Amino acid sequence: MNKLEMLVQTVDAHYDSFTETFCYHFSCSLLNIYKGRCDLFVTNENTIIREEIIIKHDRARMEGNLKVKNNFFKSLPIQLSNKSDKPAKIEITIDNNLNVSPEGILFIDKEVRAKILNYKFFVSIF
Repeated sequence: MNKLEMLVQTVDAHYDSFTETFCYHFSCSLLNIYKGRCDLFVTNENTIIREEIIIKHDRARMEGNLKVKNNFFKSLPIQLSNKSDKPAKIEITIDNNLNVSPEGILFIDKEVRAKILNYKFFVSIF
């Protein structure tokens, strides 16, 4: 499996004065990995970061960095402020094929760093 599906639980804005980096911190629950969580940091396309997902072997938590186009980045607060019963969803395709059982249990024996190849955001507007 090389696609991670996640539901957005919370989104916070972060600014680091030292690096002059502004980003959104998405806290997500994984849909296709049992008890998995992902902290995803989303920045604009001008930010110098490595676009990747880091999967810890000893925890059910992943961390990732994602760069999006500037126009989309600027529109995120408006898109996410729409009140809906349906949470936003993110799908990320990575360059590693993960060993996941049919029940959604992830099997890894060491930390995995996977490059992000593609992403999709799904946000309800009604």
